[in-house]
Amino acid sequence: MTSSLILALALLSWGMDPAPGPSVPFWWTAYPEADNTMLVNPAGTSWLHGSRFRIGAVFSDSTFEHFDRFTLEDKSGGFTGWWEDNQNLRRFTTSGSFQIGSNLSAGLGYTWYDPTIKNHAQEGEKFFTMGLNLRPDDHIGFGVTGRTSTGDIESCYITGIALRPFGDESVTLTGDYRFQSDNVSSRWAAGAEVRVIDGLTFRGSYSENDMISAGIQLDFGKAGISAGSDISDGNYLGTTVELIMNQYSQPSLIQPLPDFLSYSTNHGDELPSRSFLGPRNPSFTTQMNAIAQGTNDPDIKGLMVDFSDYSLSGAQAEELRAIMIDYRSNGKPVYAYMEYAGKGSYYTASAARSICVHKAGQISVSGFTGYTYFLRGLLDNIGVYPDLMHIGAYKSFSDMLTEYEISDAQIEATTALLESFKAEIVRGISEGRGLEPAQMSVLFEQSPFAGESMVRMGLVDTLLYKDQFQEFIEDELGHSISTMNPIYYSNLPAASSNWGTDPRVAVVIADGNITGGYSGSSLLGRTMGSQTVIEMLEQAANTRGVEAIVLRINSGGGEAMASDDMFHAVENIRESMPVVVSMGSVAASGGYYMACGADAIFADKLTVTGSIGIISGKIVYGELLERIGINVEKIEIRPAGFPGNPYEPYTEEQYERHFEAMQEGYNLFVQTVSEGREMTFDQVDQIGQGRVWSGADAVEIGLVDFNGGVVDAITYAANLAEMNENPEIVVFPELSGFGTISLLPSGLSTLDEIKSITDDPFLNSQGPLYLAPVIVTD
Repeated sequence: MTSSLILALALLSWGMDPAPGPSVPFWWTAYPEADNTMLVNPAGTSWLHGSRFRIGAVFSDSTFEHFDRFTLEDKSGGFTGWWEDNQNLRRFTTSGSFQIGSNLSAGLGYTWYDPTIKNHAQEGEKFFTMGLNLRPDDHIGFGVTGRTSTGDIESCYITGIALRPFGDESVTLTGDYRFQSDNVSSRWAAGAEVRVIDGLTFRGSYSENDMISAGIQLDFGKAGISAGSDISDGNYLGTTVELIMNQYSQPSLIQPLPDFLSYSTNHGDELPSRSFLGPRNPSFTTQMNAIAQGTNDPDIKGLMVDFSDYSLSGAQAEELRAIMIDYRSNGKPVYAYMEYAGKGSYYTASAARSICVHKAGQISVSGFTGYTYFLRGLLDNIGVYPDLMHIGAYKSFSDMLTEYEISDAQIEATTALLESFKAEIVRGISEGRGLEPAQMSVLFEQSPFAGESMVRMGLVDTLLYKDQFQEFIEDELGHSISTMNPIYYSNLPAASSNWGTDPRVAVVIADGNITGGYSGSSLLGRTMGSQTVIEMLEQAANTRGVEAIVLRINSGGGEAMASDDMFHAVENIRESMPVVVSMGSVAASGGYYMACGADAIFADKLTVTGSIGIISGKIVYGELLERIGINVEKIEIRPAGFPGNPYEPYTEEQYERHFEAMQEGYNLFVQTVSEGREMTFDQVDQIGQGRVWSGADAVEIGLVDFNGGVVDAITYAANLAEMNENPEIVVFPELSGFGTISLLPSGLSTLDEIKSITDDPFLNSQGPLYLAPVIVTD
């Protein structure tokens, strides 16, 4: 191709914009993502799902001429360059975009011609392009751009419309109009895009003066190729071809996505995390939502779960198990691989179609035993006096410091908790594996089991090594399978770009011991700062497209005022949208306080909740100081007294006054719950008194509305907000940068072998709300 023809292509194929530059066959102002988004309408990049890199070349007939452009763009904007060395012309554009509300985006582009190129009309010229893109729903979009003038390049104003008759990417119709200004004539154009099958797209456009463009795009997952040819007045001008690299896979023409999800239970943290320079670990909520997306997806044929490194709590195990059952209810097989199994992991795996265990593995499903410890004797020996008080006969957290042995009230509450947990685990295992009561008794009494005895008893289906797991599945199904990680699967875009904004449910994760201020960590675990949670709730409520919020709580309690502040924040947000609570492993005391005002509360059957009561007081270590040679002298004036000092116990009068203040706090707690749950004060007081309840029992007594996990809570919240069946989910907090470095696990984290429900023992005089400590062994 001659250099003059190349320049003609650069000038003419811009079609709607007469400024010299790269050919853009499909200049669709309302749908700029079909071609070079930044050049057509800089507002359009905000609709992209992720980053994409494009490198282009020009052809004449079937002859390759040269590469002449590159583009890097993502949701926030990008950079593109174009060069035509035969004409000594180079042009560069950078742009930025942002969204305004749910359906409007705005962008600004800055273009300059290389100032080092001499003796050319565009030498050093520069201009701005401003754009707006409005997509009110899935069927229609509008676009408008305006460019400033520079040198002999006139200002230019273009508006466009795009229609999607079926509300999806199958057919898109476009129309554009360039307004007359100075030496730029008016011009109209019309175009169409048709997605015939996955990975195959045809495009065409026609404008005044018989300018015709026709093109095709082929997608192969993360890679693709597009081509567009231009004809003007019957003369072939050339073809532009671009290679495209996408951050996320697109529907492929030749290679379908993997058909099985493969999930590992090695990360059950409620919050996202990342060790220093390590991989990102998504939150438990994100993982469960990703797996659940495959339940009704016809392209996902089944689920593989690897229990080798198990880190889920009992409640989390219940949530995963429920999703596994949903897969099987939809006719999709679920397979489990295990090395060692305890009650929690085996309870979950029992929902699988087949359980495969390592040849050297074993199953240890023992009975149910709870332990609690008492430190009063130790404190006496070292000269520390726990001057603590509590309201609620079952509010036994302080007993570990004030008493020498367990109380009848704590025995009663813990026994009921264990009985409830046992009922659910026995039910799940017996239903999942088809075991009779007599077999369940053997399972608990004669555990552990190893080798072929596990197969003979019907506890597992086969023994094999981990590298044989997928082969076993393929042999059983009679065909090969391919797998992908659920997080990767959930990040795959349903369309190449956003068109309008689907309604969203925001999930705010509140995890740790409750304190005022901002979240962090203490020597005993993670802290949940009320200010952090409040700000996340407000951010979620103000996020584009969010119409409902799920508050995921995993906390045994903490400061009363901080709990009340978060309860108040939930109240405020409920005025504009539904708020549904999902309880994790534990949501008790202050954790229940912040939840009780929600539109609905979900808890797993194995969740620990309740503990409506108050503990307060101080730790007195004056005698300890004296024993180690530290003398503390007191100087006071009238009125005298510092009741909170750690050197001497409360006087009788101080104790009474402090207890009266605590009683007011307890009354506020009970009254808040009674209003939030629409119960009388006496009804709440009767089931309160500091007693903890399982999620199953909490439904029966009215503290919780439904048994279910975070996925169930999301579905319920979407229904309250009258959304569609598959709302988009956005999770707070989001992890960025290097992430968090956890020095210690959460004080409320639990493992399969030891499930610990504990809380921070450092009490203060503000009236913290704490859950009674108990260790439940597997």
